[in-house]
Amino acid sequence: MQAFDFDNALTMHRAWKMKFHLALGSVQGKDYDTVPIGDAAQCSLGQWLAGNAGELAGSPATGKLLPVHEEFHRQSKAIADEIRQGRILVMTDPAIVAYLALSAEIENLLLQLKAELQQVA
Repeated sequence: MQAFDFDNALTMHRAWKMKFHLALGSVQGKDYDTVPIGDAAQCSLGQWLAGNAGELAGSPATGKLLPVHEEFHRQSKAIADEIRQGRILVMTDPAIVAYLALSAEIENLLLQLKAELQQVA
């Protein structure tokens, strides 16, 4: 199995709150491409999960993480599109609040997966 930096993945997911705060002013241009944000396969976690799918197939945490990670990226794109269209202007918007809860769920599942893999090693 390929090594994976769980601590870095947790840090990156925690950074999304700041990224969206900064994005409120930067993604409004029509040339901003939100498609990559919505693709779970383009982030390092998605690439690691895909590259190790066989070894992770029996993991309960992975079974929960995969759909949550996909939804996280789907919501990321949706929120970026909403920001771009001027419909989300503050971090307290219900869409962002729900998104942050999803991000916290990913953090929890990453910690569970890390613990599972440490037990196997």
